Amino acid sequence: MSQSPTAAGTSPGEAAAAGTGAGTAIGAETAGGEAPGGDKAVGGDMAAGGTEAVTANPPPAGSRLTATWRATPAQVRATLVGLLLLVIGLLLRRPDAIAFAAPLLVIAAWALATRPERAPVVHAWVRHTVLREGQTTAWTTTVERGPGVEELGVSLLRTPFVRTTPTSRAVAAALSPTGTTARLDVLAQSTRWGHRTLGPASTAVSGPFGAFMWQPEPVRSAPVTTVPLPDHFSARTAVPHPDGLVGRSRSAHLGDGGELADIRPFRFGDRLRRVHWPVSVRTGTLHVTATHADQDSEILLLVDAMHDLGADTGLTDAGLADEERRTGTSLDNSVRAAGAIAEHYLRTGDRVGLIVLGTKDLPPLAARAGNNHLRRVLDVLARVRPGDNTVSDEKRLRSQLRHRVGAGTLVVLLTPAVSTDVIAHAVSLSRRGLSVVVVDTLPAEFATPDLPPERLAELTAVDEHAKGAPLAWRLRLMERERELTRARESGVPIVPWIGPGTLDLVLRDLGRRARAPRVVSR
Repeated sequence: MSQSPTAAGTSPGEAAAAGTGAGTAIGAETAGGEAPGGDKAVGGDMAAGGTEAVTANPPPAGSRLTATWRATPAQVRATLVGLLLLVIGLLLRRPDAIAFAAPLLVIAAWALATRPERAPVVHAWVRHTVLREGQTTAWTTTVERGPGVEELGVSLLRTPFVRTTPTSRAVAAALSPTGTTARLDVLAQSTRWGHRTLGPASTAVSGPFGAFMWQPEPVRSAPVTTVPLPDHFSARTAVPHPDGLVGRSRSAHLGDGGELADIRPFRFGDRLRRVHWPVSVRTGTLHVTATHADQDSEILLLVDAMHDLGADTGLTDAGLADEERRTGTSLDNSVRAAGAIAEHYLRTGDRVGLIVLGTKDLPPLAARAGNNHLRRVLDVLARVRPGDNTVSDEKRLRSQLRHRVGAGTLVVLLTPAVSTDVIAHAVSLSRRGLSVVVVDTLPAEFATPDLPPERLAELTAVDEHAKGAPLAWRLRLMERERELTRARESGVPIVPWIGPGTLDLVLRDLGRRARAPRVVSR
């Protein structure tokens, strides 16, 4: 029997990889994107760490693993084979059998004599529980070195939309006798927004000769939230109807602001700093400048989650440009676009509300301002799930469409435009005098009836080999175009999502329309 742990039988890395089961949940180091001591979640791929000394950031509570030392199959096999050969040699007077049995029995006895007496102190946890798409966290396992602890192995089962380093999702290392604590890291990069749990992960610690193994039950991590990575978005045109108190949007009313509205004669109560001296000197009477008031606006984001068209593979290689990294579905486009619009307007001081249509257990977010509200918006977007197209989903959608919208609110509806109820709701809001913009989030490659069968299988419930699949999708596109045409004829602008500048032309036209007389149904 060799003195190598791997030669004695199953190594900790192989034993950890063989562990299965649902497992139990373990704790996490931090609930944010930054761990104590400056340990931050990073973007892109990283190299998996080996054993190293741990001097800071103690493991969180509830992360310790428990198990008992057990003999490995190699130890049992070496003992039984050695005894069998010894008995055969003594009964049949075969010295060669005794010669074969001697090393097996000696090493088995030596391993039994040096068997670890106490369980090692092992902790396992996930470094971060909140990430952005493309960021990397680590499944960390630490063990305190002690007598009889020679090798540590960790293995994770595959998790959807998680790219691990190493790709085998298993690491193992021999522990040196120096130092106090060793650590192993399996790096995990989240490639798509949503809630998911890493693992289950199996951990194994081996003793001398690999004769005894300490292996707890597989464990799962605490839920890891991956918030969407917003697309690039910017808008240079102001919102048509700002109605708040303090903001950066130009109001139609006169007041304190930075944009010139008019130069008029001085009236009692005007501030002296408003005096326009060139005009006053030329006319001989005091004139002052009048400015438009700066107010904040209210933006209501409506995300249509009734349908999710397409198949998502998450973010591709980090080396590609941002425009090339996103190969998402219609719901991915809606979620990322909603995050981009919310981030832009919240950073300019406006108020943003959010309602997800067709998803249960997601309450609407009232319009608020500030960075904390941006975090709440991204958390809600990370929990979006597409509808099941059932009767209950349709009833829930009708009840969600009866929400209240304040006067002057800019309503941005992000939808693939395949639900007639959602498009009709946009038309209804526009007829009430509200500014409504429909953003078409259907991927451009799906807006054509000439699709290959494998792509049709992602869009329709018809089998990809059925002859009716192209006809079904062609009919759906015709119905979609009919509803969009009706909406345009009713005065609802519809624009495809292109990132920066998506809403500029539409908001400028809405501003001009707001200043023109119109008939509004009450």
